[in-house]
Amino acid sequence: MKKGFTLAEVLITIGIIGIVAAMTIPSLMTKMRNVRDSATLKEDFSILKQMMLSANDDGAMASIVTGNNMDEMKNWFNTYFLPYIKVANVCYGTSGCFSEDVKTSNGSRWSTIKPCGFASIAFTLNNGSYICMDDFADTRFGIQTNGITIGILVDVNGDKKPNQFGKDIFALVFKDESLVPGGYDMTQAQIDENCSEKCSSGNYCGTYCMQKVVKNGYKLPVYGK
Repeated sequence: MKKGFTLAEVLITIGIIGIVAAMTIPSLMTKMRNVRDSATLKEDFSILKQMMLSANDDGAMASIVTGNNMDEMKNWFNTYFLPYIKVANVCYGTSGCFSEDVKTSNGSRWSTIKPCGFASIAFTLNNGSYICMDDFADTRFGIQTNGITIGILVDVNGDKKPNQFGKDIFALVFKDESLVPGGYDMTQAQIDENCSEKCSSGNYCGTYCMQKVVKNGYKLPVYGK
């Protein structure tokens, strides 16, 4: 007599394998995405830091355009920044280089206007990351300003979701000749409250997460799943 598995036994085994796969594959995919995004964010920070330092050495901050004249801003960006960065696309005050629907860490909509800001410049790095640049002089992203600064938003996975601060979007600020992470001038308690799903600090919930990411050795996620 030849021995073998019955049809019922085969079907039960396949069913068990399917259940195990359904339970483990999503978790595995999430871990793989976090590892990829962590590496991309670290690379982006290095690229942008070198770009800002080199542009500043050439006089970018001394010649900064603050009047929201896009022709002047375009010339400023092309003169001081493009020589030090490789981009796939640049958007001068237009859509296409940054998500139109950005959420804070608590899930609320970040801005009722263009998330990249009014009359701002956005571009796509060759690795697919979306970058938004805008100037401001007020305290923003957990940074105590000292004159005009450059705020930078990084979306490590481009137009893919979740498009949320602390998950795939992170804030940086160039001030005092240095590129620092959002939340740099805040206390640990302030950072923990801001970089959480229970954040209650208003429209900028999640913008301090970059400081937490740096302290964690660029290991994502820094909150939630």
